Amino acid sequence: MPEMELHVWEGEPEWGIPSMDLESLQMMLYVKFAGAPVTIIKSAMPASAPSRSLPVFTCSEGNYTNFDSMTTFLRKQNYSCDHDLSGRQCADVLAYGNLLKDKLYPALLYLWWVEPNNYTNVIHNWFYSRMRFPFKLWVPSNKHKVATQFIEALYDEPDNTVALETELLKHAQECLTMVSHRLGEKDYFFGQSPTAVDALLIPYLTLLLKVDLKVPVLQNHVKACPNLTRYVLKTLQKFFPNESGGGSSSSSSSKSRSSSNRPHGNTNSSSSTTNQQASTADSDFPNKKRNIAICAVLAAVANVTYAVATGLVQMQGTSKENRYLHN
Repeated sequence: MPEMELHVWEGEPEWGIPSMDLESLQMMLYVKFAGAPVTIIKSAMPASAPSRSLPVFTCSEGNYTNFDSMTTFLRKQNYSCDHDLSGRQCADVLAYGNLLKDKLYPALLYLWWVEPNNYTNVIHNWFYSRMRFPFKLWVPSNKHKVATQFIEALYDEPDNTVALETELLKHAQECLTMVSHRLGEKDYFFGQSPTAVDALLIPYLTLLLKVDLKVPVLQNHVKACPNLTRYVLKTLQKFFPNESGGGSSSSSSSKSRSSSNRPHGNTNSSSSTTNQQASTADSDFPNKKRNIAICAVLAAVANVTYAVATGLVQMQGTSKENRYLHN
């Protein structure tokens, strides 16, 4: 079979996080659990990925940009971590997947990309510091905009932020308590071996536990469930043993290459691969100077608009009083 690759958002080794993106981490874990011979390529440049977005799984049949489509393809190739599950357990996988999507996903999305203190001081800063110019100027802001629209669509009164946040966090805490009781003292959801539900759940817990947000409500809840904390740490240590050391992790089933802006202790072959990827990315932009100039203008406009819209910049009106412009 031709080589299969999984392009994902890079992580933060200092925090012990293999990827700073939920679906990237879910897809990475499934590949590890299933033992699929997939090369994992980490990046903070969606434009350099085959689909111009992250994450994306590439194979002979094309590109798959989400967890469900990738796992469906891998199962057809006999790479699955659910072979030994009963019919009832397979139904539970679907049920808990829907539970996480309905109850935990909106809360994580809100805490990361909508809540002002978390977004401005932690999440935006991290993505901005990792991405190249000019993409760093609008990719985080676009993620913020999409997340805000998603959250607002869930509620009749999105302007009532206190009530919205209270309800989101309440549902998420109930979900965390439920999965904690269901997990009990087992290594994984269904016993000694990881399955798809573990690949879905552990990334949520990882991002909630290991990223120190300014509003740490759910982080504190996870810490208050020792079995969830142990569940996360043991799994990351087993399947990503070198992530906290600043290098890329590899196993018999997958190899990781990081294209972070900061230096890493890679081998010569890894450096060669990284340089080849950079050359490929450059070749995608034949009119590089023109594109950079256009992007710079657009980025400047986007930055000013964002700063004004969020109240970071005050505009002097015709009256003697300062006025703030809002969306």
